[in-house]
Amino acid sequence: MTQWKKTDDSLVRLADGSVRTMQEARALYPDFDLTRSWALPDIDPLPDEDLGTYLRRIGFSEAQLDYARRSFANATGESLRYISAQGAVAEMRDPSCGRGDFRILDGYDSLAYTQAAGLDIRLGHIVQRIMWGDQNVRVVTNHGIFTADRVVITLPLGVLQSGAVEFDPPLPADKQAALAHIRMGPGIKLVYRFAEPVMAAEIMAYYSPLNPPMWWSPSAGQSESPYLVWTALATGDYCRDLLKDGEAAALQMGLETLRKELNRPDLTPVDSYLVNWVADPYARGVYSVVTPGHSEARLELATPVDNRLFWAGEATAPHGYAATVHGAYASGKRVAQEIISLMESR
Repeated sequence: MTQWKKTDDSLVRLADGSVRTMQEARALYPDFDLTRSWALPDIDPLPDEDLGTYLRRIGFSEAQLDYARRSFANATGESLRYISAQGAVAEMRDPSCGRGDFRILDGYDSLAYTQAAGLDIRLGHIVQRIMWGDQNVRVVTNHGIFTADRVVITLPLGVLQSGAVEFDPPLPADKQAALAHIRMGPGIKLVYRFAEPVMAAEIMAYYSPLNPPMWWSPSAGQSESPYLVWTALATGDYCRDLLKDGEAAALQMGLETLRKELNRPDLTPVDSYLVNWVADPYARGVYSVVTPGHSEARLELATPVDNRLFWAGEATAPHGYAATVHGAYASGKRVAQEIISLMESR
C-alpha cells in the first residue's frame, strides 16, 4: 500500500527577519497568512493582467509580493509577470484540490508502476513524427512506426513547443495558438545529502527569502537515517539567477543560502546533485504557465483534434490542477473517458 505523509511541519523566515513555524507565522502575521489562504477581495483580474500587477492593484505590500514570489510563483513555475492573473485567481478560488500538501513516501514511481501493471510499455522509444492526415494515425519513433486509430499525446509542453516532434499535417491554428500562449517555466532542483541532520527532526520544510526560496527534506518519514537529504526548488527568475554561472555555481549558491538560514557557515554536504529540467530534452522546462490574456489556453490545448489526436498531461489540466502530478493523472482519466464516449457513440 502506498504511504502518504502530510507536509505541514515547516519554518518560514518572515519580512522582519524572524523565523517562525508555519502555524505561528499564519496566526501572528496577517500579511503572510493572506499569501497562504489566498482569501482575496472580491475583485476580478483584468483579462490581460499579470499576477504581479493584479496583486499590486488590490493593495498587496512589497512584503506580501515577496511572499507571493517565493511561495505561489515559485511553486507555479514562473515569475509573477508571466503568470495570468485570471488563471491564478481561478486556481485560488477552486477548493476541489483540498488543503495541504502530501508526499508519497514510496516515491512517485510507485504510482507509475501500479498504473502500468499489465500494460505494453515501450521504453526508449523517442517519438519523432506523428502522421494523422490519413485514416489511421502513424507514430514514427527511433525504433519503428506504430499505427493506431487514435493517439493520446502526453508530451511535456516544452517538448511540443520545441518542434522536436513533427505533426504531419501541421496542427490546426487554434491548437498552435494554445501551445504558444502557455509558457514552460524554467526550473531546477538542488539536492544535498548530509552526514547528520541539519534541522530539528520535526521540521520537514523551510521557506527562505533568499535564493532558492523553497526547501524540504525527502528523508522525512523514512525509516532509515532521517533528514539527511535536503532539496530546494527554484523556478522563474530564481532559476535564471542560479543558472547564470552554471550548475556547479548554482549548487554552491544554494548551499550558501542554507548556511545563512541555519547560521552554520561550515555546513558541508557529503554529496550534491542538480536536476536541470531546462536542459533536459525530454522536459525542456518545469511546469506549464498560462500567460496573461490567455486563461482559456489550457482548455483549447485539451480539445481533441479530428477525434484522432487526444491531449493529456498537466498542461491540459484545469488551472487548479495544472503543474501537479494529480493534475496529470486527472487529465489522463478525462481523455480516457473522451475516447470511451466516442467509441460507445458509434
